[in-house]
Amino acid sequence: MPRLLLLLPQLPQDPASGAARSMRTICEILATAGWSVRALAVTATEAAEPAPVRELLAAAGLTATVRAPNRSVYKHDRPVLEFTDPRGIHYQLLDTGAHTAFSWHEAPSQFNRLYQRELADHKPDIVFGYGGHPDDVERWTRARAAGCKVVFGLRNHGYKSAAWLRDFAGVLTCSEYLSGVYRDALGLASIGLPSPLDPDETIAPEREPIFFTAINPSIEKGLFFLARLAEELATRRPDIPLLFIESRGSGGLLVQAGLAGGFDLRRHESLMFAPAVPKPAEIFRATRALLAPSVWDEPFGRVAAEALLNGVPPLVSNRGGLAEAANGGGFVLPLPASLTLETRLPVAAPDVEPWLATIIRLADDQEYYAAASARARAAAAAYQPEVLGRRYRDYFDGILKS
Repeated sequence: MPRLLLLLPQLPQDPASGAARSMRTICEILATAGWSVRALAVTATEAAEPAPVRELLAAAGLTATVRAPNRSVYKHDRPVLEFTDPRGIHYQLLDTGAHTAFSWHEAPSQFNRLYQRELADHKPDIVFGYGGHPDDVERWTRARAAGCKVVFGLRNHGYKSAAWLRDFAGVLTCSEYLSGVYRDALGLASIGLPSPLDPDETIAPEREPIFFTAINPSIEKGLFFLARLAEELATRRPDIPLLFIESRGSGGLLVQAGLAGGFDLRRHESLMFAPAVPKPAEIFRATRALLAPSVWDEPFGRVAAEALLNGVPPLVSNRGGLAEAANGGGFVLPLPASLTLETRLPVAAPDVEPWLATIIRLADDQEYYAAASARARAAAAAYQPEVLGRRYRDYFDGILKS
């Protein structure tokens, strides 16, 4: 039985991290195929405030036992949460308290001891994970010294100077677009496979398509474009509801963006806000179409693929890997070239016209919407578990044989 250790510098169930969820789902595919999979991670998330980890696990149907630290030997050690999920993956999560996914490296000694025990006692064939902090890089080196093959999950643009990636048995990106970025930057050979999606978390069992929904209205996700789009749509068509799902980006930020442009979005009753939810299915239950005007070059665009699986047409920007993620099942629309990550004012009203026209037609023309929804479902075939599962199994089987 092949053995794999998932090594993550954050909570695998982090609702704010598509990367963490993707890596976890890949491991679930392998566990279902008969691999022995263990996971070592921490409770830290990307949220600014400590996450209610036990509540997140409970929402996923998981109950952890707590292994108390032996402070008579290591006085700074913290508890470890331990559980096995329904697919047989055994998890150890080091409780990192108030630390975020970006700060817990300040005290990695206990995590390193847990890691060394995993390497020695369970002897994984493959160590799979991500992270470019010097402590992470040292752990990759230790895995290779122990005879493990390392597969790096590359999900963003942050490793363009990481020549050490060339030393690994495999580098797995989330898109052909991102593989091309690293081929150009490092001459790196990698394989691009779409992020896998868990149908239980992604697909809404029932749908009532009401809202045009944008997720995480932050600068990189098109905050200043969304502010203008919200103003124009709410002014012209107050009967069309816009829903904003808050995460790092919030309703407060959206209002501030509008005020910077001279208009107050608080006066519009058709604009609604909701907090982040554990499962994407909860978002798509009431979503008519997804709005994803990302300004930065998205490595993949997971939300677009999630929308497709629900028959929700995604409206995506023509940047990064979003068009690839939409897979011909959505609408790829332009952003003004002047809109960058440094922009701090809403775009001009004419810049949102192509998006407005598409939204209004999807709202008014039922036949047009039905055809767009059918096209989305057809494009979702590429993300079906049986299709992607086979591709991931083939990839990791090839790593074992290489």
